[in-house]
Amino acid sequence: MPPRWNKFVVICLGFALLISACRAASPAADPTQSPTPTATSTSQPIPPSPTPIAQTTAPTPTENAAIFFPDLEAELIPGVDWHILIEDAQTGEILFERSATAGFHPASMIKIPTAMAVLSILEDQGRGLKDLKSSGIEGRSFDSLLEAMVVHSEESAADSLEYFARGENRLRKKLDGWGLSQTKFDPRVSTAAELLTSLELLHTGQALNPENTHYLLDLMGVYTENDRILLGKLTETLPECTFFNKRGTMLSPTIVSDMGILKCGYHVWYLVIAGTPSIDSTATFEDIQASIEAFSAAFADYVK
Repeated sequence: MPPRWNKFVVICLGFALLISACRAASPAADPTQSPTPTATSTSQPIPPSPTPIAQTTAPTPTENAAIFFPDLEAELIPGVDWHILIEDAQTGEILFERSATAGFHPASMIKIPTAMAVLSILEDQGRGLKDLKSSGIEGRSFDSLLEAMVVHSEESAADSLEYFARGENRLRKKLDGWGLSQTKFDPRVSTAAELLTSLELLHTGQALNPENTHYLLDLMGVYTENDRILLGKLTETLPECTFFNKRGTMLSPTIVSDMGILKCGYHVWYLVIAGTPSIDSTATFEDIQASIEAFSAAFADYVK
């Protein structure tokens, strides 16, 4: 090898040895020492936040239903043809149902659709609340007739108002327009579903103008001595609530029924319940009444 190459090799080796010495002289990183804080890089994973503690919330109506509805079912005595529908007005959820679309004799509960039809016809004629006292038929004002029919369940008042509404087939047209096609008068027949629809239409103001809506609800809310029976038992357990209702009872044939709008603060329920003895049943009027009242008490516990 020429002398100049020997000299070049020696220089390269010396330079390499110098670099190795410098690296060896650098202090080793202390694995126990915390690194200097730096700004978080978006490429680094962010530790997850601690899992929040679950908050306890009130059970939904569906969850409550699983707990309480067996109690409701247990209060319905056998030997009775039951027609029942309960709806949560806020959610539209059907909470309880029994033969809701089957026709039955609704007794005086049909007087609520009748009153709605009469008031709606008077609206169409341009008559307001003041006209209820100053005009009427058969020598009685509409106000007097409606109060007698809704509050006191007077049959002669119901006949007069039904006769008025039937003119020019207006009653049938009103009921059909509200979807109450199975609610009829010769003989009286309806379904729990259609009776509940009438309550919903009334409460939401879809059937009548605001003043007539309040007028009819006020009549349904008038307290009488019979308001402590049937669904009226709800207010014994729920004194802070308001119940706008219409009972329907008959002895021949035996029919025990009640329907209404239960309002507790901002929460509202629609309820329809009716019972009539099944064929060859020994269930009496008093038996069915007691069963409905026990059912009411159980539902009041659900509401609480």
